[in-house]
Amino acid sequence: MVKRRELLGMVGATVGAGVLGTGAAEARPQDVHGRRPPANRTLKVMQFNIWLGGSRVPGGRAGIADTVAAVEPDVVMLSESNPERVAYLLADLAARGLTYFDNRNPTDPGVISRYPIIEYASFPSWSKAVVSVDGVEVAAYSGHLEYRYYVNYLPRGYGGGTPAPLETSEYGWNEIPTGPITDVGLIERLNEASGRTEVTRTVLADAAEERAKGRLALLAGDFNEPSHRDWNHRTRNLFDHHGIVVVWSTTKAIEEAGFRDSYRAVHPDPVRTPGFTWPSDNPGADVGELTWAPKADERDRIDFVFYHPNRRIQLLDSVIVGPSSTIVRNRRVEESGRDPFWRPTWTWPTDHKAVLSTFRVSTR
Repeated sequence: MVKRRELLGMVGATVGAGVLGTGAAEARPQDVHGRRPPANRTLKVMQFNIWLGGSRVPGGRAGIADTVAAVEPDVVMLSESNPERVAYLLADLAARGLTYFDNRNPTDPGVISRYPIIEYASFPSWSKAVVSVDGVEVAAYSGHLEYRYYVNYLPRGYGGGTPAPLETSEYGWNEIPTGPITDVGLIERLNEASGRTEVTRTVLADAAEERAKGRLALLAGDFNEPSHRDWNHRTRNLFDHHGIVVVWSTTKAIEEAGFRDSYRAVHPDPVRTPGFTWPSDNPGADVGELTWAPKADERDRIDFVFYHPNRRIQLLDSVIVGPSSTIVRNRRVEESGRDPFWRPTWTWPTDHKAVLSTFRVSTR
């Protein structure tokens, strides 16, 4: 969960079609000989925190490219990138015969796409790339939100990095000597102080303008904040929630703006399919690097893909990409839920799991 605001300037790559192993992929979706494009396109969108560009795991940089090449997403929302790391990724993909366009993005987070990116804009903690899918324009927002104020740790007995002079700041990221804090009002107030919801409202307003232009809208990212749908009355005594229900404000605001959480839309039960994305187990890293609350069950779903309903876009599926094992109380364990996993056979490069959501886009 190492988080860092770093400048991101992407370098484009354009190479012809090619094949990698068991998953052949076109350089990008296109039509030859002037034929009319199909009436529908499958659009695979992946949220992918790449843990400082794969630098924390031996072979991690290649593991990022292996993930993209194997999964073949059409749009990838990247967190924890910088100019060099994204340039390496695009070059690695090009060497495999896979063309991805970049958005010349000056900040983390970023977007790469197998379809042309025709516009780009930047917001605090967010980037926007407008992607043309056979003429259907899609505004794709990629977010990497404030990592401090991680107050879902308070009921787990850890400080969560709230900065001074706010309450609980004296604990830093350390264990709370007096035990879990379960004051919901305090937790929600400190969460609001993070600014995550405020900066997200900015892109929600921009997305409303984009939809008014007739564009589709997708919104994905590493929120560093759980979903209000996951901390409800059914989970209050699970996952070290210690009996509380929390209305996490960022996902709530996104849903109030009309967006739908793609993973929860397909898998609505947070008990049977919790969909945890952090922490992920990673055989290439020591357990101590993968947990910040070693005496707790700190699992949460903090990586998301949202979409705004429209007659031209239909959600087909959503799965977790990454190891089916995780870290609980400083131990590697298999997830006990029924979440669908795309398990990597290659080097997994990150301490997060990715989210892959598949849509059908009508192009006529």
